Amino acid sequence: MQHKSRKPNQKQKNQVKKLQTKSSQSTKYAFVNLSTPDVSSEVKDLDRLREDFVPFGKDNLFPQYLAELKRQSSTHRSVLAQKTTFTTGGGFKTSNESLSAYIQDVNANGESLKDVFKRLADDYYSYGNAYLEGVVYEGGVNLYHKDASTARMSKDKKSVLFNPDWANYTKNKDKTQKILVYPNISRSRFIIHYKDYESTFNFYGLPDYVAALEHIAIDFEIGKFNHTSFKNGFSPSAIVTVNGDFGEAEAEKFVETAKETLTGSGNNSKILFLVKNGEDSRGTDVQVISNKEDGDFLDLQKLTDQNIITSHRWQPALSGIVSSGKMNNTGSEIRIAYDLAMSTVIRDTTNILLDPIKKVLNAELGVDTDDLMVVYEPPISFLADIDPKQVLTINEQREMLHKDFKPLEDGDMLLIDKKDSNTLNTEVDE
Repeated sequence: MQHKSRKPNQKQKNQVKKLQTKSSQSTKYAFVNLSTPDVSSEVKDLDRLREDFVPFGKDNLFPQYLAELKRQSSTHRSVLAQKTTFTTGGGFKTSNESLSAYIQDVNANGESLKDVFKRLADDYYSYGNAYLEGVVYEGGVNLYHKDASTARMSKDKKSVLFNPDWANYTKNKDKTQKILVYPNISRSRFIIHYKDYESTFNFYGLPDYVAALEHIAIDFEIGKFNHTSFKNGFSPSAIVTVNGDFGEAEAEKFVETAKETLTGSGNNSKILFLVKNGEDSRGTDVQVISNKEDGDFLDLQKLTDQNIITSHRWQPALSGIVSSGKMNNTGSEIRIAYDLAMSTVIRDTTNILLDPIKKVLNAELGVDTDDLMVVYEPPISFLADIDPKQVLTINEQREMLHKDFKPLEDGDMLLIDKKDSNTLNTEVDE
């Protein structure tokens, strides 16, 4: 019995992302799909879904794609890390002593509330979704972070399904964990789902940067191109062609020598000499090579970085990109950028993540959480703006310069006070 070979449909063709190479004699060519997944909408007809969860993305692997993207783009990863760090700050503070003791140890793993909160913030910025698990026991509740890439919402929105490998879900359904969404509690467990609002999306949120997925993918491709260019770049500054005779063995040896000479670190922009066979009586031919692609890629890198930072609603100064002529010795541009980020991104996200936690602790522990807040730490302090002569005594300044300096008898005063005292003594003598 003969089996007809199945032809891949158009959808399967579009999902191919790996490099494929074909050859015909000595000619080689390659195709690569750099397109990003389509997440323009969610599934609307839930009755047609066979499983009891709603897929995230057409292939249900959109969070996995975002996780891979985060590991590939340096600019994207840096902004995500900065947003998470600023949101977490220096931890939490409260005047309630029992609550203060609790937030230092919120689960059986010995993690603090800051540890759990930091992972929640990281997931929220990375995926547009975050999940907090609560385990209620007699007299308390433990809080755990759940990896957002492993979570899928049920069709009725009343529970969340967690699976360690959604790409092979059919093979490991038995590993799926189903937990009810708070305030419902089953088997002492519940889940809080944080979802960044997105119009027409009812089950999942989308991250801020979703409009820049193409630019983030390009950022990775630029880095890969530069690495390959430095490692294998065949880029002589000129080619000199000389008439002559070459045997086959000599020609092969020449090719290997040229590859060793012109590829690898430090070997670019050298001159390539070619000895040409035949009866052509023309003299030596010199061809100067000008590589315009380097400048094009520099412009593309700047545009890509700008679009990535803009999509994150972030500030270039906080990403190490300071405007020319605006940076001064007080770091004022970074402070202004930090204030803008705090008012437009950080504080709002902190409240979104912290308010449900405060409600849970209030309901399950019976403690007052009104004054529980994050202690923010600005990237640059105001110490650079302070003149040491105005706040430090002479001896304190001498000790900062060198610990072996002996204190002066009249050094326990400010330098400005000493000058005023000397001026007054001079006037009295006169």
